[in-house]
Amino acid sequence: MITEKQREKLKKILGYHYTNDVLKILKKRGITNRKGTAYGSSMIRNVFNGLNENKEIENAIMDLFINKQEEKEQQLKARNRILGVSDETDD
Repeated sequence: MITEKQREKLKKILGYHYTNDVLKILKKRGITNRKGTAYGSSMIRNVFNGLNENKEIENAIMDLFINKQEEKEQQLKARNRILGVSDETDD
């Protein structure tokens, strides 16, 4: 289950429009609900907010977080390289 502290950190990187990206990850992995249909955005939000527990959805959220964090770091490095600024990050 995603804890409140984890949720705060996740929200900083993922923002508010993360459900479609999580749904894409789940679809790519072939993960569906018990009925064999794709999970809905509300289920993704419920897992994110700690109302429901689902390991596959939690893993997809974490994978999205990792991908977004790496993209952000690469973007910062590219900007710093272009601007001739050191690689130190300000969090």
